[in-house]
Amino acid sequence: MKKVNRNNRAIDVTTVGGRIKKLRTEMGMSQEELGFALHMEGKSVIYGYESNRRGISGDILVDLAKLLHSTPEYIMNGESPADEDPYISAVVSLMKGMKTDKRRSIALEHIKIVAEMEE
Repeated sequence: MKKVNRNNRAIDVTTVGGRIKKLRTEMGMSQEELGFALHMEGKSVIYGYESNRRGISGDILVDLAKLLHSTPEYIMNGESPADEDPYISAVVSLMKGMKTDKRRSIALEHIKIVAEMEE
């Protein structure tokens, strides 16, 4: 029987915890870093959220959504705003996945060039 590396497993975004984990990993944050940003000690609270063993208060949900560049609606229900453009969502997702400001800056410059070609 082969061991499955937890880091290579697909994230289940059908749950609140899965969506939090997906957003956190897209931001390149560890559980500990996210906990620290939310003024919590250690990573155990974030693990509780991601494993769906702990509920999220409204205040924490709003702060979590801001930190993860998302919305409370997406975290809780998996729903994006109805008027959200799928191309913009894809660009945002790609930009979140970039680890450095330099890479984000280069990508933004490319988008600007394409936008200027449209004018």
